[in-house]
Amino acid sequence: MSEDNDFRRGMGFAFRVGTELVVSVFVGTTMGYALDWFFGTKPWFMVAGLILGGAAGSLMVYKVAMHLPSGEDEDGER
Repeated sequence: MSEDNDFRRGMGFAFRVGTELVVSVFVGTTMGYALDWFFGTKPWFMVAGLILGGAAGSLMVYKVAMHLPSGEDEDGER
């Protein structure tokens, strides 16, 4: 039972990380596209939004990964 629960927890973590990364890139790119449309500077703001969205998504993945339990006991054994 515990193995199945660990698998579900791992899958939930994977979906959360993937979703956060994809959404942050999508939001950054969309905001950049909107700024390009407003200022008429295609594709510069969209590229900048893509890069900044990827950086923000990577930062969120890093923060989530730092809060994961290591899976080891206090004495260093699994």
